[in-house]
Amino acid sequence: MDESGPPCRRCAERGLSCTLNKSLQTLIEERSQWKTTVSGDLEHIHSALQELLNRLSLPLLPPLQTTSQDPPAFSLEEELAPRDDPGPSCDASPRVSPKDDELSHVPIESLYQITRLRALRSDDPTDNPQAPTSNGNREVINDFISNGQLGVQDSERLVQLYLNRLDHFMYMIGGVCRDLESLHSRSQTLTACICTVAALHDPNSNHLYASCNREFRRLMAASMFDRRIDRDHLRAMCIGSYWLSDISWTLSGYAIRRATEANLNANYHRVISENNEDAADCLRLWYILYICDHHLSILYGRPSIIREDFAIVGWEAFLKAPISTESDKRLISQVALIVILSNVRELFGPDTGEPIPRGFGTQLAVFNRQINQWMGTRSSELQRQHHVIGEFPAKGVILHHHFAKLHLHSHVFRGLKDAPVPPHFLENASAAVSAATSIVESLLMDSDLREGLVGIPHYLHTMTAFACVFLLKVVAQYPGQFIEDLQFRSTAVGKWHLVHLMADGLEKLAAKKITSPGGYRNLLTPTATTPAGMAYMNGSTHLQMNEYAAEPLFGQTLGNTFADNDAQLGSTPFLHFENGQFDFNYPGFGLL
Repeated sequence: MDESGPPCRRCAERGLSCTLNKSLQTLIEERSQWKTTVSGDLEHIHSALQELLNRLSLPLLPPLQTTSQDPPAFSLEEELAPRDDPGPSCDASPRVSPKDDELSHVPIESLYQITRLRALRSDDPTDNPQAPTSNGNREVINDFISNGQLGVQDSERLVQLYLNRLDHFMYMIGGVCRDLESLHSRSQTLTACICTVAALHDPNSNHLYASCNREFRRLMAASMFDRRIDRDHLRAMCIGSYWLSDISWTLSGYAIRRATEANLNANYHRVISENNEDAADCLRLWYILYICDHHLSILYGRPSIIREDFAIVGWEAFLKAPISTESDKRLISQVALIVILSNVRELFGPDTGEPIPRGFGTQLAVFNRQINQWMGTRSSELQRQHHVIGEFPAKGVILHHHFAKLHLHSHVFRGLKDAPVPPHFLENASAAVSAATSIVESLLMDSDLREGLVGIPHYLHTMTAFACVFLLKVVAQYPGQFIEDLQFRSTAVGKWHLVHLMADGLEKLAAKKITSPGGYRNLLTPTATTPAGMAYMNGSTHLQMNEYAAEPLFGQTLGNTFADNDAQLGSTPFLHFENGQFDFNYPGFGLL
């Protein structure tokens, strides 16, 4: 027993030797002494400032609100008294469900009926995550804008960049407010996300990207275990999944889980039957998550999470609803294409390193026809001229058509290694090369698509990179293909944007793989095929391409000049964008 004093109540009740009493008493005394010292220093500073202000005939400071007196004493026994662990919270007034008297087919509902644990309660389909309502009793905002880490002028500029341009590429899903003040008071998480995406696209905001990105991640991490999130928080996760390539996989999976908890897809019935705008907003978020989920599934070669439920399969009814907009037509066009690509992935499954069976040829033709029909229908229905992004919506359909064809037909290269393409798949192999070539040609030659590089989601950048690397590898095994990466270098974006990193990576990759001096010179001569007047950059060398050559765009200029075998079509290498480098051992696509 510590002889310096009696044991505390906790130790006395347990018959234990108490060593905490004296230590805690010492800590309290030291804290009191420190507080007295600090209070005295503040009083001296305050007195000196008051005297100085008085001599300058300036207004005096208000009296100090702190005091040197110690706070009311408290009992050590009270401080050390055992505190009951509150444990999981229960509903004081348990939710009554019309199905409570019926046999439930959802097991967790049975457990909730017995325990009434709030965490087990499933939400009603009508309990959608709601945006905050406008009222005068808002909490004090404490984030990176309110505390000055990001200036108001920079914040306003970034928000306007997103709302006036970038949001049009995402079907106006984020435009719930039209200015910084209303957006900031509505949702700090959505504000941080929008600023992050805008800083990523703006070459003059490189110095702001880190602070915006850090704040968005902080807010997302802080909400991880929140029981409920509002719709704007979910909207922020959708926007981040769409554009922020480094965290898109994590954000997408988390957002889908939270959207599922809120039964977001159940709003489909309210849209169709009631033409409800609030429900339509929720359904659009569900469609965005479906698009992001399946885009990432293609990019990473992983299974998708969202299946083709009633809301996805019933996209035509949503499009016919009076509440649908021109932006909804573009949104639904993506949903319709992804349904086809989802069936493609179901057929081929993961890459096992084996060639695909000859019998898949019939289904390849079916999918090819469906993709062509999709393009024919969507290209005629979409608006030809958008008031902000020009002809990109209609031309974007053509670009997505090429991406889908490349994804579909490049499966025939699976498992070939050094073997030639089987004769029964030669037409498909040619279609894959043609699609990849068309992707590069489109981005080089079409000004609307080039301008759209600043705004399109990272899925399109990644698929473009895949098309480039695909052609570079085809060169190794089937000579005669050539790719120009200058378009990416000439696009003005932030330094951390994929477009910027892709330019460096493609240039380094081509320089690494092409080892023949004669072959390399051929790439830089005017006979090499590239758009007229476009300069090819090789370090400090700028060579002007003045005219088209007589050969096709990817003509017979390279030959089989790759140095080693890691550009073979038999593996599944893909891109690693960090520092503009490439990882040729990535197994994600399951295509090559």
